Amino acid sequence: MRSSRLSGTRRIAVVGAALAVALGTTVLGTASAAEGAAAVDCPKGYVCLLPLFGSGAPVLVKEGDSAKYDPALTVAEVTNSTAVTYCVGGDLNYPLAAGRTQTGTNRVTSVTPSAGGACLL
Repeated sequence: MRSSRLSGTRRIAVVGAALAVALGTTVLGTASAAEGAAAVDCPKGYVCLLPLFGSGAPVLVKEGDSAKYDPALTVAEVTNSTAVTYCVGGDLNYPLAAGRTQTGTNRVTSVTPSAGGACLL
């Protein structure tokens, strides 16, 4: 009569395979969630500033417009979904080219379209 039980070696292989699948799914799910959280869903024609703290909704600046923040807005990410380079002023002053994203904590005091490709902050 055949035993309905799996042999010890086969049982270990089945359990190991199940764990590998479960662990792989968990790791991939976590990486995908982290990537999704890191990127601002910024509509075309706007510069989006993702606040470090708060609701998580980005602050939007329409293409061609300028914005000043007093007190400074602490952000985790700035995305430029416009067709022009923007100048971002604050703790760090930098140009942000069209279609680019700058990540990292920064206190932003101003966002303005660049004057002839240069940022004079």
